[in-house]
Amino acid sequence: MLQQSNNTITSIYPIGNQTEELTALYCRLSQDDKQEGDSNSIINQKKILKRYAIEHGYQPYVFFVDDGFSGTNFNRPDFQRMIAEVEAGRIKRVIVKDMSRLGRDYLQVGMYTEIMFPNMDVHFIAVNDGVDSHVGENEFTPFRNIINEWYAKDTSKKIRAVKRSKGMAGEHIGSHAPYGYMKNPDNKKEWLIDEEAAEVVREIFRLCVNGYGPTRIANILTERKILCPTYYALEHGEKPRTVLPPDKYLWSATVVSHILERMDYLGHTVNFKTHVKSYKNRKKIDNSPEQWRIFENTHEAIIDKETFEIVQKIRSGKRRPTKMGDMPMFSGLLYCADCGSKMTFHRQMAQSAEKHNFVCSNYRHNSKSCTMHYIRNVVVEQIVLENLKEVIRYVSDYEDEFVQMVMDTDMRQRNKELSQKKKRLTEIHSRIQELDKIFQRIYEDNISGKLSDERFMKLSKGYEEEQHTLQKEQTSLEKELQKEEKQSVDVKQFLSVVRKYTNLTELTPEIVHEFIDKIIVHAPDKSSGKRLQEIEIIYNHIGVFDHSKVTLWKGKAV
Repeated sequence: MLQQSNNTITSIYPIGNQTEELTALYCRLSQDDKQEGDSNSIINQKKILKRYAIEHGYQPYVFFVDDGFSGTNFNRPDFQRMIAEVEAGRIKRVIVKDMSRLGRDYLQVGMYTEIMFPNMDVHFIAVNDGVDSHVGENEFTPFRNIINEWYAKDTSKKIRAVKRSKGMAGEHIGSHAPYGYMKNPDNKKEWLIDEEAAEVVREIFRLCVNGYGPTRIANILTERKILCPTYYALEHGEKPRTVLPPDKYLWSATVVSHILERMDYLGHTVNFKTHVKSYKNRKKIDNSPEQWRIFENTHEAIIDKETFEIVQKIRSGKRRPTKMGDMPMFSGLLYCADCGSKMTFHRQMAQSAEKHNFVCSNYRHNSKSCTMHYIRNVVVEQIVLENLKEVIRYVSDYEDEFVQMVMDTDMRQRNKELSQKKKRLTEIHSRIQELDKIFQRIYEDNISGKLSDERFMKLSKGYEEEQHTLQKEQTSLEKELQKEEKQSVDVKQFLSVVRKYTNLTELTPEIVHEFIDKIIVHAPDKSSGKRLQEIEIIYNHIGVFDHSKVTLWKGKAV
């Protein structure tokens, strides 16, 4: 007659078939309770409750057990199942070892013991606390509930302090290793590569570099019948981290996106990415990247830095597949030279692929705000391929001269940009000081009666808005200057990419994203009677290079 689930011996009689009052024996144990020894163990709770029920003639009885659930969480599986049976009128008595087993939120516990149970005519007993609703009110019970909640709050505070200390020391503070890793059986603080899952992670990054978006990648993994991370963890002996999907092979775009964004795959430990509102509300809230703590090279990497950076650049471009399901190779890379907007891909459905083109997105939304900057996709592909071949050939033949040229160009360009921004920063600072003096002047004029209150309010509002705008620009410029002063070209990295493709014959999305940061498209110039159009290629690691400016005449380089 015993019915057993994953964590519960349910009853000695089927719940729906009893002919007399049924007693619920409820047991709960959290991870924190386990640290206190065996007194609160599920086995010990069951012994106490079973003995009490038999001695007092409370039979038949049924056990409800929640093992590993916090008392501040009332969405426990068996607790909710017990409440459902109470509401259905099938349970007339609830017995717990003590009030803390029912829960550690005095408002919630009070709602059940002082409102719901009495209304449903349910007899409630807490054995060790001497609480029996049929004997009379225990005036100390509400205070005991408050103490139980205080205990949960204090425990939560201590756990957060310990986690904070571990996190600041660079230890992994998550309860699970991310998909692709596993905890070292001999040292739980250490992550080891789980090669089976790690290969799936590498494939996800490869597909992204080759132009596939998260939705398409998820569909590919589902079609290949690759276990999704939740079921993979379950089949390798871990408890489910989230609600199980309806199909163990069903991947979602959200899961793929999450994998593509994780710095952990670089071999880094990233702590404090999320927080919870309180010990009662366990919903995770994302922290801003400024609040993260990153510790580099704490475990073996699954993804190399270059691939990871390419993927982040692709992801930041928020490229979307066309209606045909493919991802244009240059999507997210082309920019309008005049307004700075991205160029959007336009497929000519009724014509050949040679007519597919890019136009300024700003122009497409408002034709008066910019010009078209029209350029065909095949032309971009042809120019980039030829330009890359020329750059690779030049670098291979004149490596030393190339390195010197790039360093000199970078220094000149950086000095020019820094000079312009510093000049603007000086202008802003002077204007803010001038506005402070104007404020003082109009305030004195208002006090002396030279300026009416109405006029003063109107003027001060305008000046305050201007000053606020300038202060925001000032903060932004200061951050940019700090960042740019630390940046430098990485010629070695560019050379390593060049050496991978010495015999370049065709372009792939991977090659394009390894080499190119962005492509700037200028408006065509027809003043000479010919259609001339300049394209500027900005390379990863080195920026602008002398060979990266190309002028087109009717789609051909000149």
